[in-house]
Amino acid sequence: MKYTYSLSSKLVLWIGLVAFSHRTSAQIQVDTLADRLRFHTYALSDDSMAGRQTGSVDEQKAARYIISAFREMKLKPAGDFSKPVTGDVHGSVAGGTADWKQAFTFTARKEFAARQSLRLGRNVPVWGTDWHTLPESGSGLVKAKLQDVSYGISAPDLGHDDYAGQQNLTGKIALIRLNSPDGNNPHGKFGPHSPPARKIRLAFEKGALAVVFYPGSDEDVLPTGKPDRRTQSADIPAVCLTREAYLRLKPATGMPVQLHTGVEAMQVIGHNVVAFLDNRAAHTVVVGAHYDHLGDGTWGGSLQRDGNEPAIHNGADDNASGTAGLIELARYFISTPNPAAKGFNYLFMAFSGEELGLLGSAYFARNPTYPLKQVAVMINLDMIGRLDSQSRSIGVYGVGTSPIWRIRVDSLAGDLKPKTHESGSGASDHTSFYLQDIPVLHLFTGTHTDYHKPSDDAGKINYQGMAEVVNYVVRLVESIPAGEKPAFVRTTDSDRSSAPSFKVTLGIMPDYFYEGRGVRIDGVTPNRPAGRAGMLRGDLLLEMGSYETADMDAYMKALGAFSKGQTITARIMRGDQILELPVTF
Repeated sequence: MKYTYSLSSKLVLWIGLVAFSHRTSAQIQVDTLADRLRFHTYALSDDSMAGRQTGSVDEQKAARYIISAFREMKLKPAGDFSKPVTGDVHGSVAGGTADWKQAFTFTARKEFAARQSLRLGRNVPVWGTDWHTLPESGSGLVKAKLQDVSYGISAPDLGHDDYAGQQNLTGKIALIRLNSPDGNNPHGKFGPHSPPARKIRLAFEKGALAVVFYPGSDEDVLPTGKPDRRTQSADIPAVCLTREAYLRLKPATGMPVQLHTGVEAMQVIGHNVVAFLDNRAAHTVVVGAHYDHLGDGTWGGSLQRDGNEPAIHNGADDNASGTAGLIELARYFISTPNPAAKGFNYLFMAFSGEELGLLGSAYFARNPTYPLKQVAVMINLDMIGRLDSQSRSIGVYGVGTSPIWRIRVDSLAGDLKPKTHESGSGASDHTSFYLQDIPVLHLFTGTHTDYHKPSDDAGKINYQGMAEVVNYVVRLVESIPAGEKPAFVRTTDSDRSSAPSFKVTLGIMPDYFYEGRGVRIDGVTPNRPAGRAGMLRGDLLLEMGSYETADMDAYMKALGAFSKGQTITARIMRGDQILELPVTF
């Protein structure tokens, strides 16, 4: 590729009257760069890539494309350490032998097993019509008699205990009515006691072998749905009858029941792609972009309207655009003669699993194939393909994570109009590095009506705009003082789990890679409720008030129940200790 370099020099005044000189910066000729970006974006978002679902053969196909580009540039592999297979796919990094890929295993989804059966007395109701398995259900075969425990709520402080006076539930199947004496009112006084998961756990603690739920009136809302990949399975099977089946079959105490349920976890291996440019420098700049997308949308995340058949989500902007930028930045930094670029090594990272909760970058941050202490900054490119030609606006996140960013982000923008955000956390892969106390920047040209839909196609990308964003990154990186590791600043972070409709936030960053019971805390924002209460990174959040936070869904539902000014008690596990902390929203 042929580059055209335009030389410029600026003198910019720092806050506090400290001056720095913007060193000579080479720029990639925009038209040529736009053509290369177009080529990569079309290739990565082609139907043949089938949406690049994490862990799929199509993810592997996209990974091979990226590896081919890195290999052609003669970068060094920097993924998992392994024994060399052939000389052209392995290399030596940091004294060891590495592959291009870093593999990580995760639960991609949970599905109901093929065999689901229920017999009530002599009747065999039909699964999916008369009854269904709850997403929270455990798996197993149970034969026992029913014992009616009404709503299955034990709340003596509210003057209500359905288990008071009950005979021993050990060895029985609990028959439990949905909702509560308040009806279907999650914000009523029985709201924390109404979720099926809580009732199942209580029945298990009372000795039940399984639970059969039923709607006691036409107004009772049935729990439905498939298990999410993070849905926590209960210790015992749990099923729910429809209103019609309940009235027809009349289950009652003493009725013999046999049920068999199964919820299966699908384990999948995803792959980051990691390449290294060794300039023999003391510190390294990480440039990253996620290359995964939603496949055909059946794993979740799609925003196409209900009722449509599964369709390939090509993800041209999200995030073939950022991946294309990553490839061309690697090409620039390995070939440029500009001394300003030679003061750092470079780690080029294409992450997978971002759409499922930053899985790939979070795994790398905990299992780095390159020492994080040598990382100076991390630059993240996510959705850089829709620059508006009129407004010229570009979102730049993380400017508060280091004192060096603010003046550079504004002064080096050229014709771009940065819309800056202080926070180092957010819904993209820079967050995983910010949580490791590394200064970050995240560049983003904005959302659009094609976001997470099959219509996010390569023909809608502004390739000239992409080229300008890539050149902007070049200017930012080359402005960092050579050989220096910029100071890190903890910012006031946003709570990613909080929806706009919520009245409160806790001020934590959940660990989206954690799959056990509870919500593991990956970051705590100072001067927010969690920080003021004394929560720490690594704590496991078990309960908020009366709400069990068994998984992310339960955590978000609990947040929706609280109001500003309210004080609750949060139960956390720190190491092997259970702590109770007062939290004021």
